[in-house]
Amino acid sequence: MNASSSLFTGCEVVIVTGASSGIGAATVVRLAHRGVRKFCLTGRNEQGLQKTKDAVIREATKDAQFVDVLGDLTETQTIENIVGETIKMFGKIDILINNAGWVFGLLPIFDQTIDNFQQTFDLNVKAVVILTKLCLPYLRESKGSVINVSSTGSVRNFDKFAFYCMSKTALDMFTKCLATEEGKNGIRVNSVNPGFVDTGIHERCGMPRSAVDEAVENCRNTHAVGRSGTTEEIANMIAFIASKECSFVTGNITMVDGGLNCTNPLW
Repeated sequence: MNASSSLFTGCEVVIVTGASSGIGAATVVRLAHRGVRKFCLTGRNEQGLQKTKDAVIREATKDAQFVDVLGDLTETQTIENIVGETIKMFGKIDILINNAGWVFGLLPIFDQTIDNFQQTFDLNVKAVVILTKLCLPYLRESKGSVINVSSTGSVRNFDKFAFYCMSKTALDMFTKCLATEEGKNGIRVNSVNPGFVDTGIHERCGMPRSAVDEAVENCRNTHAVGRSGTTEEIANMIAFIASKECSFVTGNITMVDGGLNCTNPLW
């Protein structure tokens, strides 16, 4: 890694939720490329977390230190373990990246269940609020940064994805409110809102592969750049906004969506 590419000093402690795959895993690797050496990685897939760590060591640095916390973020004990284990290992928290999320789609509201609604909001909103609140005392000490990984679905409606879009709209407003409240304490809070990225989450949440392939193909028309995004492209923006290069940026809802937000509706 060239010194000129470093956005971080190497002393920062970063928590990344949903780090076992997709955008979360790509973000960890990108942060390591840019100089971060201390991570708390969370997820429900132990093998996935190991793959992320292996990628960091293989592609970025052999000097990284990791704390792993396995568990379901909708369980308070898991969230408490994330903060407790990070402080036990590193003694501080500089950056919190709330990346973990869930999608219930392909059903109109009429056919959705209240359980689907509850599960979506428990992970996409409630877990983020609880984890962030527990991190705030340490983020105040470090004058740190929070990045919430949201979605273009927060600002436009997609057919049969109502609960997901609603949860991401709530997440964006949480970003704005927290940025307003914590700016005086030196904490920056921002959202990064991807367009369509084939991370595997849609299939894990029950979307048929054929429907995912159709969505990827439709990106030729729905995204201004004529394609879907990559996890690396989202990770680049997350790393940049989390860094001191963006020290005057807070309360932003940053679309990283290939122009999806300014084109015709999705499929």
